[in-house]
Amino acid sequence: MTSVHIITEDKTGGGLEAVLRAEAQHRRRTQGKTPLHFPLQRSTVNGNTQLLDQCRKYEMFRFHYKPRIDHVFCVIDARNAWNLPQLGVQAPREPYDQSLPPFIATIQASMRTLARGGKPEEQWATVRDGFHPHVLVWERETLILPVTDRLGLGEPIPDVCARRDAADIVKERFGRTRTRTRGYAKAIDGPQYLQRIAQEEPLRSVVFASNPYLHDIVEDLASL
Repeated sequence: MTSVHIITEDKTGGGLEAVLRAEAQHRRRTQGKTPLHFPLQRSTVNGNTQLLDQCRKYEMFRFHYKPRIDHVFCVIDARNAWNLPQLGVQAPREPYDQSLPPFIATIQASMRTLARGGKPEEQWATVRDGFHPHVLVWERETLILPVTDRLGLGEPIPDVCARRDAADIVKERFGRTRTRTRGYAKAIDGPQYLQRIAQEEPLRSVVFASNPYLHDIVEDLASL
């Protein structure tokens, strides 16, 4: 069984990883493949800076864990990644279908460089296939936007890649409900919404169809 370790920047309590795991296993079942093995403990970090630090630990995750990990996925948020000087990117501008691909490619190259460390190319070539850098466009709440109607948050927003303010949208929609006595809490309400998406295949289908970059992540998992 192939073992996979997913590292995310996730203030929503592992919600993104839960969605990715559920959809990857679903796709593998429909393809007649064996399920992936994931560690019991989810690996989330507080912020993109910490996530980049985890890229540097790639070989530790691969070769010094028991049982051994075959593949390490590092998923960084696109939102505010331009504030990290080590990535060397500027904020993408509209039209996003033109600016996002080179933006993401540059970030992925920087993540691979961190994972490689000081290894010569020949040595890195023997282990690089197990490192999978990915960029989530734009953030956790982006997964919620296309299914807001099914989560009690108003009309859905299908063109999620055009909205860099997903968290603000969810926060505003959440606050519209008069029965709620508090505002949206990312660490409390975020996991509840994402866990529901993870548990319901019809919701996941809409979410993954709306975001080609999220789709790329799960396809990479399903292809292992």
